[in-house]
Amino acid sequence: MKAEFSDFETVNDLITGTIVITNNIQYNNIEAEKVIIEENVTARLFGKITDKLVLKPGATLYLHGSIYGNVENKGGVLNIYNI
Repeated sequence: MKAEFSDFETVNDLITGTIVITNNIQYNNIEAEKVIIEENVTARLFGKITDKLVLKPGATLYLHGSIYGNVENKGGVLNIYNI
């Protein structure tokens, strides 16, 4: 079953550092160094990733922003919408 954004937890605070995402979520202000999205999790991020993105099998990321580092895709889906 596809995740619906309206069901996501939404975080509006500035998020920095390393983030491990384990549940469907939307971050509206992210400036992370490293982001890891666990298996079968969908995330929507607004901002930038400055070092590394890891997508585990079945993970989906909707990034409204930029990645300035490496992407390690282990079987996920990456959608980038540059702002």
